[in-house]
Amino acid sequence: MKFQNTILIVLLTILASCGSSEQVITDDGKIYEVKGNSYKNKGVDVTESLSNEEINNINDILNEKRDAAKAAEKLQKELEKKEQELERVQKEAKQKQEEVEAKQRELERKLKEKEDAREDFLKAKKRLESEQNKYERLKEKGKLSPNDEEDWKEKLDDLKQEVKEAKDKLDKL
Repeated sequence: MKFQNTILIVLLTILASCGSSEQVITDDGKIYEVKGNSYKNKGVDVTESLSNEEINNINDILNEKRDAAKAAEKLQKELEKKEQELERVQKEAKQKQEEVEAKQRELERKLKEKEDAREDFLKAKKRLESEQNKYERLKEKGKLSPNDEEDWKEKLDDLKQEVKEAKDKLDKL
């Protein structure tokens, strides 16, 4: 796209640089070179031999050619403006997409943290229940000494604290 724009600009520049001398092809196929008020055909000045109607015809064609060049230049400028607008819109869209992707990654990270906290809570709760059951069985069988009971109570208190901390962490997320 930019290559085509560059070519069009180069062509317009070449046409503008040749502004002092322009070629006109009439309807009957004759090629005239127009320089100011001078008309040449095949390098020979034919200004005096042309009728007013032929000169007007040549000037009309020349004016149409100039108008077409101006219109092409105007279209080129509009095209460049639209390209710039398109590039700006694409850049904004890319930026918004990156923002959305970043938010999605953040949500996924938070979801993973919450899932991990839930798993930690469930493991701690299961460990506490298992140890409580084990303590109750040993207590019922009478296999606990007073020192063992103190150790078990500390152990169970630690596990309860661990469950409480895991629950707090889960609730916080």
